[in-house]
Amino acid sequence: MKKSDIYICGFMYAFSFFFLYLTQSFPLGARHYPHFVIGLLLILTTVRVGQMVRDYRREKTSENDMPVLFDGFMPKQFWTMFAAFILYFVMMYLVGFYPASLVYLLFCLKFFKIRPLYILLVLAGMVVLVFGTFDLFLNVPLPMGMLIEDLL
Repeated sequence: MKKSDIYICGFMYAFSFFFLYLTQSFPLGARHYPHFVIGLLLILTTVRVGQMVRDYRREKTSENDMPVLFDGFMPKQFWTMFAAFILYFVMMYLVGFYPASLVYLLFCLKFFKIRPLYILLVLAGMVVLVFGTFDLFLNVPLPMGMLIEDLL
């Protein structure tokens, strides 16, 4: 049994119960799909906990794999992406989903030194897939942004 698995399972339980709590305010018909997904997540996490208990009973040891997991950790890369992620949410609130997503993806792809042709393909593909899926097929509105709404 690995100690990191204990933390991951704990996080997954907390994550699942947090979103289960949030879905209680949904109308009764709208709760079915989120409850189904959350239920699946809880079942799979419980299966993993069962496997971990079985392995621990068999081996009677637990492995501290945390040093191995963080071997090669790059703080600059982590904190840059973390800041970009936070800025993405702020931008989405201010200017809307599409402009914020395009800027965020462009920054991330440039940061990881992806070739310009692939950047264009990813950006175009993202716009087509998101627009086709949410705006046309599902008819779900995406955030417009406070600044854009004020202009309209």
